[in-house]
Amino acid sequence: MGGANRAPLIEPTTLRRRFLVLLTLRWFQAGLQLPVLILLLRARGLDLTSVGVVVAVYSLTTAALELPTGGLADVIGRRQVLVAASVAFVAESLTFGLGQDLAVLAVAAGIGGCARALDSGPLEAWFVDSMHRAAPDADLGHDLARAKAVEAGALGLGALAGGGLVAIVPTEARDSTVLDLSIPFLVSAGICVVMVGAIARWVRELPRDRRPTFGGVIRDVPSTIRRGLGLAVGRGPLRRMTILMATMGVALATVELLAPASIDRIVGGEGEAAGPYAILLTLGFFGSALGSASASRTARRLGSSSRGILGARVLAAGALMGVAAPSLGAVAVALVAFYALNGLARPLMSDIIHRSVASAERATILSVQSLTLQLSAVLASLAIGLVAQHVSIGAAFAIGASVLALGAFACVNMPRPRVSDRTGPLEPSAPPAHG
Repeated sequence: MGGANRAPLIEPTTLRRRFLVLLTLRWFQAGLQLPVLILLLRARGLDLTSVGVVVAVYSLTTAALELPTGGLADVIGRRQVLVAASVAFVAESLTFGLGQDLAVLAVAAGIGGCARALDSGPLEAWFVDSMHRAAPDADLGHDLARAKAVEAGALGLGALAGGGLVAIVPTEARDSTVLDLSIPFLVSAGICVVMVGAIARWVRELPRDRRPTFGGVIRDVPSTIRRGLGLAVGRGPLRRMTILMATMGVALATVELLAPASIDRIVGGEGEAAGPYAILLTLGFFGSALGSASASRTARRLGSSSRGILGARVLAAGALMGVAAPSLGAVAVALVAFYALNGLARPLMSDIIHRSVASAERATILSVQSLTLQLSAVLASLAIGLVAQHVSIGAAFAIGASVLALGAFACVNMPRPRVSDRTGPLEPSAPPAHG
């Protein structure tokens, strides 16, 4: 990294602009894939059980590598890890776009899970550290809140563009290597190539005073997991948040796996479903942003964050069940409502988590919460796919909705979170899976 480390300070306005551009590239390319992934897998001949296997490979790989890759970023530097993540995103996009059988598509999911784990955190950490150096008194809370809005907007616009690409590209024969549904993945690969160049040019780091060895990082992972699990299980509010996170993983896996199939069933084809699903996802992401914006006001009106979560999750369970409706209009309303209510609950959960941990524990417990989300999504993807394949899509939606509703009652009589020994403002919540 030699010369890069000796680079002069980046002016704060330039630093903010580069951070937001990199975030836009990252989440726009992800949004391109979201409305067409399940439809592409179905068009390649995979049944819902096999689709669940592919989704589970992604989630399991992400969960397995999240903590080790976080340590890797400290060992070799965030710039290198971000470049590696972008290169992996290129490989994932090309393999999904061109792959034709279950084995190849599962490999694509594994590459994508690795890329997601590498990408989780280093860019934001680089920005915060760089701003501390360039403008120690800057309002990072405002900067990071704006970053979350950019992420949601880029995802939504990417989803809309992904569906639009399918609509304007002529449909190929179903045995072709490149389908209409492949085009968003190929465009995504091109954007990721641009990301590699932008990261290599823009992301600069200071030398570290002390660089731990990779072997030391790997040896520390089991103790980190044990410490985090001890906190998540042993502290009342955190134990309840862990239950909520697990049930959220089940619900998200259900809607991401089955919503495209539900729309496909109504409109009569994978290619025909891509456009409507892209529009609904875009509306869902914007609804999620609005839900998050109203979270604090909702909690004040209901008297506590836990009551807000309880109400949002019970209503979201009903909305999730509505996604199985036979009418496209009903599916649209239910899907957007589900994302909006989930968006409302997320910052309230984050508030309780942050108020229940000390500053030194914060990163550890957030990693455990993320692992809980990923692992529950793995199990749900496999189970929900089997139920949808061998029973019915409606039954699979009912299971996901029931799990979400039952989990919400972890908020009943919630113990008051212990006020942590905060040394600064609370960190913002992490972004979603495939979030």
